[in-house]
Amino acid sequence: MGNVRFGVNTPQQSFGYERIRDAWREAESCGFESAWLADHFVPYDLAERPITEPVLECWVTLSALARDTKTIRLGPLVSCNSYRPPALLAKMAASLDVISGGRLNFGIGAGWMRLEHEAYGFLFPNTSERITRLGEALDIVNKMWTEEKPTYKGSYYKIVEAVDNPKPVQKPHPPVYIGATHEKMIRFAAQRADVWNFPSDVNPCTIADYKDRATILEKRCKEIGRDPKSVRRSWLGIALLGKNKGDLEERMLRLKPKSMDRELFLRGLVGTTDEVIQRIREYVDVGVTEFTLIFPDLNREGCLREFSDKVIGKF
Repeated sequence: MGNVRFGVNTPQQSFGYERIRDAWREAESCGFESAWLADHFVPYDLAERPITEPVLECWVTLSALARDTKTIRLGPLVSCNSYRPPALLAKMAASLDVISGGRLNFGIGAGWMRLEHEAYGFLFPNTSERITRLGEALDIVNKMWTEEKPTYKGSYYKIVEAVDNPKPVQKPHPPVYIGATHEKMIRFAAQRADVWNFPSDVNPCTIADYKDRATILEKRCKEIGRDPKSVRRSWLGIALLGKNKGDLEERMLRLKPKSMDRELFLRGLVGTTDEVIQRIREYVDVGVTEFTLIFPDLNREGCLREFSDKVIGKF
């Protein structure tokens, strides 16, 4: 259990920069290994929030947070490939790794929020094309991180002697996290990810669902001759502790999103301390080594410290 890591995913909507910064500093001080932001321009839980609610842009905010923290690893979970040309993204990510002293976790995905793409004028092709574009983008990012004057020509992207200096601090490059729940993306993650992130936040899944998806990953790894154990596994979802059953019920009534019924909410790391520890152990038993947590009661003073003392300390 000693290799289990915990991270915190903080919302940008309705949280001013100072509140996010304070949450990250608290996480850093009490044992969380990483902190993350979502890559969205508007709230992605639109059933709960108006589209006009303020949202800070992910990469700009990460750059500021890199200077306002010291040791915690940081990154987007996950950056949307559609929103930035891959050569630009490679340069941004390398710069952030330098600014942070080698603390970047590079999360990336094919994109899923059609409304956001259409509102901002980004193409939203079919799933297969988005995955192909993501593969080409990762080719370019990897080349720019590791080669001096890389050239690349794909079906959708190209670069010609694109210099990316300074290179990332981490060698050969920052770890690549790919978020995926659907079969095509999981098969892609098996080929390209250092870490497969299983998002169970917007649409919470059961541990049985996770096992099914993990089987897809393992099968694809074997097909391409890759050791499945070489892909680290990360889980993203809700965490909520109750002092007892009564206290948990009160917190759930106050915090549970209107669009998420009780059963879905309880699929997260939600329960008493003993119940949450047991749920984590069940995921660890099937290969998860990193947990990135969304705390619906993050505004409650001492929320992260309580989880650290009662749960992280057990692992």
